[in-house]
Amino acid sequence: MQKRYYWLKLKKDFFNSIRIMKLRSIAGGDTFTIIYLKMLLYTIDTDGVIQYQGVEKSIAEEIALALGEDAENVGLCLSYLCSVGLAEASQDEIFLPEAIENVGSEGASAERVRNHRERQALQCNTDVTQVKRICNVEKEKDTETEKEKRKNSRFTPPTLEEVKAYCLERNNNVDAEKFVDYYTANGWVQGKGKPVKDWKACIRTWEKNSFGNNPQPKKQIVPDYMTEQPKKEVKLW
Repeated sequence: MQKRYYWLKLKKDFFNSIRIMKLRSIAGGDTFTIIYLKMLLYTIDTDGVIQYQGVEKSIAEEIALALGEDAENVGLCLSYLCSVGLAEASQDEIFLPEAIENVGSEGASAERVRNHRERQALQCNTDVTQVKRICNVEKEKDTETEKEKRKNSRFTPPTLEEVKAYCLERNNNVDAEKFVDYYTANGWVQGKGKPVKDWKACIRTWEKNSFGNNPQPKKQIVPDYMTEQPKKEVKLW
């Protein structure tokens, strides 16, 4: 036979409900409250019904025997419960309505399925948390990489000495001072408002288009007559 499990659910305001507060306020009230809870548990698998078996003189005495409580206290508790609607008494049984409303049950197979689903849910939550943690770490790495790229790609204007050295290296005629003054005055911005990213490329452009070249001294053309040597007079006699 399949094992079955039961549980008793108490509402959050069970002890603050008016009927329980009234029960606890009378003499022996806490004892009566314990008796009521034990009766609820006793009927957990009988749909809230306690049957009179005829073993004792009264049903109250039988309940006291089953619960291990004093028969007089059980009798007083039953009287109060019936007066406030927490119990209904007939000739051979006691019915507790709250037991029907607050009892749950499941079979052993259902329990195994529930436990399995809970483990799966826990595993899924763990996996999701791990994935989120990995994603966050990767995101932080990407962010740091982007920051490093932006930092490395940030343009730093060259000094006049650097420009001179590069022009000397390329053996061109670009006027380094004129180059630096031009771009400094324009905020190191190229045509169409684009910021300079590679100043060396700009040097090469100037070199190609002969911008800012130092003028080479022009070779002075001297007329032939000015370079002719005076003829020596040759005496024939």
